[in-house]
Amino acid sequence: MSQEEFNHLVKRFDKLEDMMAQLINTVGNVMEEQTSMKGEISSIKDGQASMKGEISSIKDGQASMKEENETRHQEVMEQLNKLKADQDLIWDKSTKNEREIGIVKKLYDF
Repeated sequence: MSQEEFNHLVKRFDKLEDMMAQLINTVGNVMEEQTSMKGEISSIKDGQASMKGEISSIKDGQASMKEENETRHQEVMEQLNKLKADQDLIWDKSTKNEREIGIVKKLYDF
């Protein structure tokens, strides 16, 4: 092997060493970014879990409000039905009294 060939092999070896160093740096950077991304993903997952809990709480609150509104609606409807029954009774009595008054007026020529 001649000196020229040896120098050529040394240059190639140096070039390979430089490429390996770049590759190691690149892999290190990628690993750092990946670790950072894992942390961010973990943070996002924690945020999602928290939001799920809040959404569940809101849904429970809405269900409770819906039940309360339904109960109040039923109470109001019951009161309205009672008032309607009272009004119908009053109209019936009023009509009956008006007829009787009309009969009395007719009898006594008022």
